[in-house]
Amino acid sequence: MASSIPQARQGTLFLMCGGEREVFDLCRPVLEKLSSTLRYIGPAGQAARVKALVNMVMNANTAALAEGLGLGHALGLDLTMLREVFAAAGAYSQVLKTDGEDMQMRAHDCFFSAAHAAKDSGIAWRMGQEVGLDLPVARATKEQYERMVVLGLGELDKSGVAELTFPDRRPAPKA
Repeated sequence: MASSIPQARQGTLFLMCGGEREVFDLCRPVLEKLSSTLRYIGPAGQAARVKALVNMVMNANTAALAEGLGLGHALGLDLTMLREVFAAAGAYSQVLKTDGEDMQMRAHDCFFSAAHAAKDSGIAWRMGQEVGLDLPVARATKEQYERMVVLGLGELDKSGVAELTFPDRRPAPKA
């Protein structure tokens, strides 16, 4: 699944399924009722790999957006204007749509926790290690979310990574 709580409530999940194709085809009618997008990925385990990669990219996008907004704030830029420019330019992403305002307003109600982002970023990073790839962005993203957990911010939404970047928000480590 590459969706969150609102999509589950609306029956508009993006479902990625793996396993035997015949079983997927038998389950398809039920799965279609739960989703707006249904995708057969391949044999067992492949959907989990794709999900790890989706979350790796999403988490990196979230951390990059937090840094862009945090730097914009430090430079005295209007963050609403900056988000509008991002939305009209190459900086647009689904994460900007779902998390940009939350980062600006410090509204980190949990839809996908920082602790889960740390775990999932670690899974993808380790997959890269297993195939001999150096993934510096994935590693840095994993470390940011792990830092949130260490600071006691793991239960915030992943958008809470902005709390590490904005100059007037940096939390002190928990004793």
